Amino acid sequence: MSTPHAELPPVEIRRLGSVTVATLLDKRVLGARATALFEDHLMPEADALAGDGLVIDFSRVTYFGSDSFGRLVLLAGRVDRSGGWLTLCHVDGKIREVFRVTRLDTRFDIADDLATAIGSNRPTEPG
Repeated sequence: MSTPHAELPPVEIRRLGSVTVATLLDKRVLGARATALFEDHLMPEADALAGDGLVIDFSRVTYFGSDSFGRLVLLAGRVDRSGGWLTLCHVDGKIREVFRVTRLDTRFDIADDLATAIGSNRPTEPG
């Protein structure tokens, strides 16, 4: 018999204009739930962007597993191929430090809050 928590999705997805906001609901993003998060929820959203934006809200996340960083890189590639843009927001200090140490902070746009993530990130012309 499964518990009610096990049936809850790992993410809440909503549209704000042309931006899809995905709020991660688990404090710890790792293992099978992380796989479901990316494969069942975020990858399909990335494929459907068609030039629009995807913001991933980390406000509830205190731990992001190493396998999840790899999946996030794959997600960024899917967003790029769809012509969209990706921004992360509300990234915890310890997780942000991992982005810095691994130099993934040069690959991802990381905003302090949701309003900044939505308002300041629009596609730019290659140049």
